[in-house]
Amino acid sequence: MTADEARTRLEEVVPRLYESATEQDGSRFLQWRLSEGIGEDWERDRIYDAALSSSAKLACDVFGNFVMQKLFERGTPDQRRCIVGKLQGEIYNLSTHKYACRVMQRMLEILPHEEQVNLVSELEGKVLDCVENMHGNHVVQIMVKVMSLAHIDFIVNAVSTSSDRMASHMYGCRVIQRLLERCPSDQVASLVGRVIQGAGRLATDRHGNYVVQCVLEHGRPEEKRKIIDTIRSDLVYYSKNKVSSNVVEKCFAAVTIGDDVDFLSDERQALYRTFLGHPGDKGSPLNQLVNDKFGNYTVQSVIKHSRGSDREVLKDRLNAMEPELRTQTGKHIMNCLNKLEGSDD
Repeated sequence: MTADEARTRLEEVVPRLYESATEQDGSRFLQWRLSEGIGEDWERDRIYDAALSSSAKLACDVFGNFVMQKLFERGTPDQRRCIVGKLQGEIYNLSTHKYACRVMQRMLEILPHEEQVNLVSELEGKVLDCVENMHGNHVVQIMVKVMSLAHIDFIVNAVSTSSDRMASHMYGCRVIQRLLERCPSDQVASLVGRVIQGAGRLATDRHGNYVVQCVLEHGRPEEKRKIIDTIRSDLVYYSKNKVSSNVVEKCFAAVTIGDDVDFLSDERQALYRTFLGHPGDKGSPLNQLVNDKFGNYTVQSVIKHSRGSDREVLKDRLNAMEPELRTQTGKHIMNCLNKLEGSDD
């Protein structure tokens, strides 16, 4: 399409902007003209003037939401503020809408910090409703990602007061993980403390286990230690569970990799003592797990994270169990050990 043809098309589209933006071809044309380096500023201004009054309706449309995202990207600071103003009073509804939530996320990514705060002020008191919504949780995750730390305390506080429910929720667990990944330890200390209190139950929960793993990766050393102690107290049970076996593996990773290894050296020794049991003990966790459908993955993870004398003891124990390892899972375990030995050569 030539520049003259584009100008002519725009003159046809602008008078019926809402109808055009909610049609697939019209939406694509408007997005094209709003693209940086394609359309000129006067085109952006014409589209903005025609779209402003229908901002909320366009944000909720399957095709119109893309136009609003592009318009916000290309808009001037004043134009962006005016669009935000048009959406005031509808922020919760837009955040929990299938299409409008995308517009909300894009706006949060673009706005400066002080204007982000103004945009989401209507969500205070409705954080948990957003978190539990299949669309709204994505908006909350973006808020955690892009807003200044000083301005997301209302999210931290809301989630902390319902941490048990949130950690077990299919969307809530994601928001908690975003908070643990980004926030300093002091800011989420209360939240983490509550997760630790329920770590035994959460470890076996299909959503909560990810939160426990996240604490093992991003928590303070003493917080990691508490979770490791909880898991070690019933190592076989957690290792044989489809869900919590992943947490057990994360415990062995936490005491082997990262900045807290020295702090967790006692926990590492205790984990291996518990896992290996006494020489000749047929009821040791190692013996109970090698042929378990989930526990064998824990054994493989322990092999991968073993070091020095721990690896030598583990190797000796496994070789002594050779008759018991003539199973499919046993073969996987021995292959894992052999590969690791080969990589050390």
